[in-house]
Amino acid sequence: MKKIWLTLITILVLPTAAFGISEDVFETVYDSSVIPFFEQFDNGSFWGTDNIRINYVTYEPDNETGAVVILHGKSESYIKYAELAYDLRELGCAFYLMDHRGMGFSERMIKTDSQRVHVDLFDDYVEDVKTFMDTVVNQTPHAKIVFLAHSMGAAVAALYLEKYPDGADGAILSSPMLQVNTGAYPEPVAFLMASLGTMIGLGREYAPGQGPRSDPVFENNTVTHSRARWSKWELDLIPNNTQIKSGGPSFQWVWNSMVFGWMSRLLAPKVRVPVLLFQAGEDCVVLPEGQDDFCNRANNCTQIGFAGARHEILMETDSIRDAALAEIDDFYNQDR
Repeated sequence: MKKIWLTLITILVLPTAAFGISEDVFETVYDSSVIPFFEQFDNGSFWGTDNIRINYVTYEPDNETGAVVILHGKSESYIKYAELAYDLRELGCAFYLMDHRGMGFSERMIKTDSQRVHVDLFDDYVEDVKTFMDTVVNQTPHAKIVFLAHSMGAAVAALYLEKYPDGADGAILSSPMLQVNTGAYPEPVAFLMASLGTMIGLGREYAPGQGPRSDPVFENNTVTHSRARWSKWELDLIPNNTQIKSGGPSFQWVWNSMVFGWMSRLLAPKVRVPVLLFQAGEDCVVLPEGQDDFCNRANNCTQIGFAGARHEILMETDSIRDAALAEIDDFYNQDR
């Protein structure tokens, strides 16, 4: 494993090939440029495992250079990544974004409480991606296919490439959820609680300390330093698309996240394609040890650390995010 740490100083002087929207003019440029660009995307849906409806969007330009498949994190939606797709448009690639089951615009798993994040088996996420790839992405020939995935979506991408080693040509995993931070509960205790809750029939109920979405406060957030990007998601996109609102996870989701996190690290040697892993230096959502373990076991994994970043590197302040965009640009344009 090659591991590189980017400090704030090196981020500021790093020559970047791609720059995102400045936070100083974020709202204006988002309205004038990002929204019109994203309105060009086509909407679609397919039936995932157990006939759960999965919604997605696609953008297929003429003379494309390849395809980028974006997988979002827990409780998110593809619309959160409209800015990211806009910033990467100069790659000349096609974009494919899907909402995981139970999140975003896709069908919810708990009909009586649409906010509760639940999954029967984490492999359902993986098989939904497989269906997406087979029925949507691969219906158009691509010179290359690269996953660009965040947190839970990055864990799903890793598991997908372990199960289907020829399923893509590369993967960029941003803050992958390969070992969850169980907070006040030691990991064995949290796993025991999640296991017992699931075994006694509470698997679909909220895990301890979890519940519906509460009113967000920027100063209380632990995922980004960028007020502009945080506000766009929390105070604009979610309130204006109330169907995408999500709360906390169920017992069974927590159990799945831990078990399949262990599996993803154990099976990492099955990943044959090049992997670029982004690690946030101030991450309190997932633990770095799981990412280190995965990257050490994978065949071709380069790890980039962002010393000043919180969990959502792709939604961070300009200096951090611009450095990440440059790494994405370089990785995508590498000959494979």
